[in-house]
Parts: sequence; structure tokens; C-alpha cells
Amino acid sequence: MATTYIVILTYNGYADTHECLSSIAPLLNSQTHCVVVDNASRDDTVANVRRYFPQVTVIENSSNLGVPRGYNVGFRHALANGADAVLMLNNDTVLAPDMLQQLTQVSCTHNVGICVPIAYEYHRRERIWSAGASYRPFPPAFVMDNHITGQQRQLDYAIACCILITRRAFERVGLLDESIFFMWEDLEFCQRVRDAGLDIVQVPTAHMWHKVSQTTQPGKPLFWQMHGESSVLYFRRHSRWPRLAVAFNMGWFGLREFVLKGRPQFVPAFWAGLRSGWRKPLLPIPMP
Repeated sequence: MATTYIVILTYNGYADTHECLSSIAPLLNSQTHCVVVDNASRDDTVANVRRYFPQVTVIENSSNLGVPRGYNVGFRHALANGADAVLMLNNDTVLAPDMLQQLTQVSCTHNVGICVPIAYEYHRRERIWSAGASYRPFPPAFVMDNHITGQQRQLDYAIACCILITRRAFERVGLLDESIFFMWEDLEFCQRVRDAGLDIVQVPTAHMWHKVSQTTQPGKPLFWQMHGESSVLYFRRHSRWPRLAVAFNMGWFGLREFVLKGRPQFVPAFWAGLRSGWRKPLLPIPMP
């Protein structure tokens, strides 16, 4: 039987983590394990996870390492302990009882790199939030996909609130890009998976619910600063002409978000992020 590890990254917000782990606890057994990697939470997350979920392994980071570096701590632990697949999971999610089984069955298929469930909105239970994502050349955008057909199908990208990553994907393309602090790390990882010839598969029978942006908080300048910085890092790594790609893609993004949607107060933060994205070193992709 395949061994699966669920890796959850936490940074404060224990109430969400508790609900998430409550949906996971019945799934844990000798072949299914859960690891909570805590990015130096300032609340009682670590103590409460250990108290209420003793079957869950807790790894404490001494500081907030950011999203990719934090998740990589858990991924390395899972792979070192024989994981055949790793579920990368946000703490503000709730899983259907059979979701992991549905994904795991598909992950065993030849050439699968990532399996994607259907993510529904937590507060509107029947409304799809994401079923994957695709790139639209014009006007340029990474577009959330909310289309399901009832059949498995290949996707361009997966949105990493909940994705099952196979061991073969990690071994072929490495871990998450630690140049990024947060945002765009899922798009960047998926780009490498697809470039390696592996499939990203939507599994319509796998369901979960997502509270959406409980930690990243799009109403704050930091969200937009990281959007700018991480987008530059993505295009620096994956575009032959990164400056042109940033101008084309993020120029439209800025027009849409700050002018058409009336959020000009975030322009300085976004611009600061774009500039820091060019200055920040592009690190080698870490291997398991």
C-alpha cells in the first residue's frame, strides 16, 4: 500500500488548524500520517496541536521561514520517512472523508505529478472556488478554473491550498522554490512539473472546502508587495525575456487590480515588490 503524508504549514490561527485537523484525524493510520510544520506561531498553535492531536507530528521552526521554505521542512520529513505522495494542505481547509483516497488512487497512475481536488468555498458549500488554474495569453492572467466535467482531466496549474504531489515529482523537479517568501510558489512548482513531462490531474470526485486567504490577507499592503516580488521571481526563472514578461503580465494585472477595481492605495506596495523581485537572488531549486 502507498504511504501518504499530509503536510500542513501553520502560522497562528489555531481555530482554523483545529477544524482542519479534526477532518483529517479519522484518516490517519499506519499508511497515512500528518505533519504540522509551525512557522513560529505566536499563539498556542503548537501546544494545542500536541494536546488535542497527539497522533500528529509537530515540527517547530524557530522563525517564520515563509511558505515554500516552511513546507519544504515538512516535505523533507515525509520523503525521508518513505512517503509515496505528500498532500500539501493549507490549515484553513476542511476535507471530505474520501478526498484523500480519491486523490491517492489517481496518484498511482503512471506519469502523474500532481492531483488536484475540487475546492469549494467554505461559507458557500456548493460554490466552486477552484478546480485548478490555466494561463490566458490575452489579456494575460493566470485564471482560476472552476470547470468540472465529471471526468479526470489535465490542468495547466494547481492552486496549492490542497494538492497531492507524488514522490516522482519531487525526485524529478525538486522541492518548492525558496527564493519566494509566499505567493506564486504553487504556479512556479507546477511549471517545473509540466516542464518535466509530468501530468497535473483534476480529480472531480475529490472534494474539500477552503476558507480562502485567512493568513495572506489581501486587504493589507504586504499581500500586494509579495504579489509583485514573487511574480518577478517566477518570470525570472521561467521566461526567456523576463523583463518583457513582467511588463506584459504585471502591467495588465496592475491596471485590472488598482485602476479597474479601484484599489490605488496598494500601488506603492506592489511597485516596491516588483523592485525587490529584481534585487533578490534567485536561489537554486532545493532537492529532497
